[in-house]
Amino acid sequence: MSICIVALPNREKANQLNDRLKSMSTPISRCELIKPAMGAKGFEPEQSQSSSIDAKSNLNCPDPIDIEKVPLLNPELSKQSRQKSMALLLIPFGFIAGLTFTAMTDLTTFSDLGVNFLGERITGGLVGMVSGWMGSYVGAASVRPKNVEDINSLRKLHEQGLWLMLLETPFEVELPWNLLKEVEPTEIVRLLDP
Repeated sequence: MSICIVALPNREKANQLNDRLKSMSTPISRCELIKPAMGAKGFEPEQSQSSSIDAKSNLNCPDPIDIEKVPLLNPELSKQSRQKSMALLLIPFGFIAGLTFTAMTDLTTFSDLGVNFLGERITGGLVGMVSGWMGSYVGAASVRPKNVEDINSLRKLHEQGLWLMLLETPFEVELPWNLLKEVEPTEIVRLLDP
């Protein structure tokens, strides 16, 4: 799988690259066009709406989106996704661990509140669930993306008013690098596999 982001000076270059990729019939599994920052010079909202990439293309490149909606370029969005997937594992595991720990140790932590023997174990399981949920937040926040420097440089290009086109190919298929260079992009950034 090859992932790269091509920084282009205007929308016409993005259309030109899209057309050339279609003519080469290179299998592209993901194509996202990221519009420049709203306050950036050279970006006019009416220009982006008037010329659009063909929706029927085999690249399936949609209308331009905001950079904040791309998980690969938004560490906060990828952290939220990681937290949700970790919670799916840690919450049930926390419940089972809390239930088991309470049963093994015969703790009577909540008996002063009028909780019976069975309720004590269930309450221990619920405490384990809460700790698993909190652990999913801590675990998700502790992971640092591998390509932070690349993301920061791409966000700077975005703020400078450049269009970014994210291209991803299927496993063991390389992008046509010579074709990408022919369009004369401002920069091509190859990202590590996510």
